[in-house]
Amino acid sequence: MVTDTIVAISTPIGKAALGIVRLSGPDAWKIVLKHLPLSKPSPKRVYYTNFLKKRKKDVLDDVVALFYKAPRSYTGEDMVEISFHGNPLILSKAVRILTEDGARPAQGGEFTKRAFLNGKMDLVEAEAVEKIIDSTSDLGLKISRNAMSGQLSKLIEKERKKLLEISANIEVRIDYPDEFEEEYKPNLSNTIKDMKALLSTYDPAQTAIEGVKVALLGAPNVGKSSILNALLGEERAIVTSKAGTTRDTIEANLFINGLKVVLIDTAGIREASDEVEKIGVERAKKAASEAHIKVHVVDATSNEIPNLPADIVVVNKSDLVQRKLENALNVSAKTGHGIEELRKAIAKLAVGVAEKMNSAEAVLIAERQYDLIKKCVKELEEAQEAFEAGLPIDIAEINIRRAIEFLDTLVGKKYSEDILDVVFSKFCVGK
Repeated sequence: MVTDTIVAISTPIGKAALGIVRLSGPDAWKIVLKHLPLSKPSPKRVYYTNFLKKRKKDVLDDVVALFYKAPRSYTGEDMVEISFHGNPLILSKAVRILTEDGARPAQGGEFTKRAFLNGKMDLVEAEAVEKIIDSTSDLGLKISRNAMSGQLSKLIEKERKKLLEISANIEVRIDYPDEFEEEYKPNLSNTIKDMKALLSTYDPAQTAIEGVKVALLGAPNVGKSSILNALLGEERAIVTSKAGTTRDTIEANLFINGLKVVLIDTAGIREASDEVEKIGVERAKKAASEAHIKVHVVDATSNEIPNLPADIVVVNKSDLVQRKLENALNVSAKTGHGIEELRKAIAKLAVGVAEKMNSAEAVLIAERQYDLIKKCVKELEEAQEAFEAGLPIDIAEINIRRAIEFLDTLVGKKYSEDILDVVFSKFCVGK
């Protein structure tokens, strides 16, 4: 049982029109009413009033206060949300006053953690809250909203019920073997197929939420930084005629067709001449391995033959020399020639992510979810092999029970403090 009351600023720190301070817990109303000239506020009603300091009539700010009564609140507890003017000095002062009167500063994600512990949402829906905040595209928001509305949880519960029925049938045959003559061989292939289909949604979902990574690769001085600047329409990366200017990866964001594209300018890949350049080359190779789209840039004035893995090959400096390479785009970062065609080529590949996701309502949005479903599939495959090999059914029963436990852990029917720490440590304080 939660016995303390927490408080936090729930809006980003910085100057703004409004800033919200949120409280949740058994004493939330009591603590707030020490500073609002209200006698008996009603839940789910908005009050425009003054927020008073310790001394009567000493006003900190004029505010809008909204009261929620347990269990009809986000956390399932008594809650208050107070909108102040968005001056950090006012907000920090208000939190200090409220903590002096008995509230405790909230930890990261503690409001949503309390919502989970009070049965307002399961663990999958709680994780979706964070993804809604972090999503960088319209598609990422759609995916996260579906998860928060229970699409994934419903699918998990459906598969869980199937496995519970199989487990029950096995147990009754173990307890009363003389009652059953026929051999029991349930078919787990459809469940395994559904779980594997769910696994395939993870990478595209992460891409939609976090952005499509596009790595600009190539030898030194081919114009990767100039192409980055041309795509952005601004001078983001330093450009000089000296080879090896870029020593580290440089990232910049671009939005194309509702998707966030993370452009990564890398150090030129060659035999490094010093330790710093060596580190830059290694980071370039790492960026290439993690990128969703690889753009290999070559110099039109050179005889280089593209030999790096690439989704798009770009011949830069085409304003100096016209060099034809099969399936390559000729561009000039200096004049802008071909830059729009390059942007469209990147967009076409990036949109492929959206096309994969549009037909899937239930998707995996967190690494924890992916790992648990992967473990579940492994157990089900072992159970299926045991059935097909004619092994005693109690062997398969062990695998099926483990698979059910992984699904229970996924939605939070089973959890430990360590699991909750992993999930909620990524949240901002006010959520």
